[in-house]
Amino acid sequence: MKGDERMAVPNAPGKRITYTKIFPYLLIAPVLIYVLIFLVFPFFYGIGISLTDKKIGSSVNFIGLKNYVQLLKEQKFVTSIKNTMTYTVISVLLKVILGMAMALVLNAKIRGRSLARGLLLIPWAVPTTVSIYVWKWMFADTGGVLNAMLMGTGVVDQKIAWLSTPAMAMSAIVLVNVWRGAPFIGISVLSGLQTISSDLYESATVDGAGAFARFCYITIPSIKNVLMLSTLVTTIWTFNDFEIIWLLTKGGPLNSTQVISTYSYQAGILQMDFGKAVAASIMFLPVIIVIVNIITGYTLKKGDDY
Repeated sequence: MKGDERMAVPNAPGKRITYTKIFPYLLIAPVLIYVLIFLVFPFFYGIGISLTDKKIGSSVNFIGLKNYVQLLKEQKFVTSIKNTMTYTVISVLLKVILGMAMALVLNAKIRGRSLARGLLLIPWAVPTTVSIYVWKWMFADTGGVLNAMLMGTGVVDQKIAWLSTPAMAMSAIVLVNVWRGAPFIGISVLSGLQTISSDLYESATVDGAGAFARFCYITIPSIKNVLMLSTLVTTIWTFNDFEIIWLLTKGGPLNSTQVISTYSYQAGILQMDFGKAVAASIMFLPVIIVIVNIITGYTLKKGDDY
C-alpha cells in the first residue's frame, strides 16, 4: 500500500477517500469561502434590495421592478448613462493611444530611459484625492495655473471656465482620468514589449520591412493579449470611476458630467433611497459581464492557438 493511501477516510462501502484526493479541495476552500461571503452574497443581497423601496427610517416593502422602470423613465439617469459611455469610451481610447506611445518610447534605447520610467509612475504614486485637488486648483477660474499659462502665452485672451461649462467640464474630467490611467497601459505594454526578441526585428529589417511594417506584424501581435487585458481592466476602472468626477464637478454643471457612479451615490447616500441606488448600479452590470466575457474569451482562444 502506498504511503499517501495509508490514512484513508471511510466512505461508502467499497470506497475510500484519501487525503491526496481531499487536499486540492482544502487548498481552494478559503478562496471559495471568500468569494461566497464577499462577492456572491453581497451581489444577490443587492439584487434583493433593488426590488424594494428601502429607505432610512421607513419600512421595507417589496416593489418588484418598479425601481428599474422609474430609472428608465428618469431623464437624469438616462443622461448619466450617456455620460458614462462617453466618458468611458473617450478616456479608454486616449489612455490606450497615449499608453502605447509611452511604452514604445521607453522601450527604445534612449538616454534617461530609467528616469523616464520612474516618472511614469508619478500619477499612480500620488494619492488620488491629493492629485484631484491639485487639478482642481489648476482648473480654477481665478488663480488657476492653466488659465494663467494660456493667457500668458497668448493662446487665449480670456479665462476658460473649465469646470463651469458642460462641454469643458467633460473635457476636464477626461483629461484627469487619462493623466492618471495612461501609465497603467504604458507599464503593461512596456512589459510585453520587453519580451519580444530583438532577433525578430533584425530579421524583418534584413527582409526589407520598414518601421511601420515591423510594428504591425511583430509588435502588435506580440503584445495583443497584454494590450487587450490591460484595456479590459482600465475600461472597468473608468466605467466605475467616482472620485475624479465627484471631487471635480459633483456631476455638474447641469448634469453634464453625471455618471452612473455619482448618480448612485446621490440617490443612496444623499437621498437615502437605497433601493433605487442599488438598482442603478446593477442595471449596467450585464454590459460589464459581456465585455469581460468577450475580451477574456478571445484572449484565451488566441492563447490556445499559440
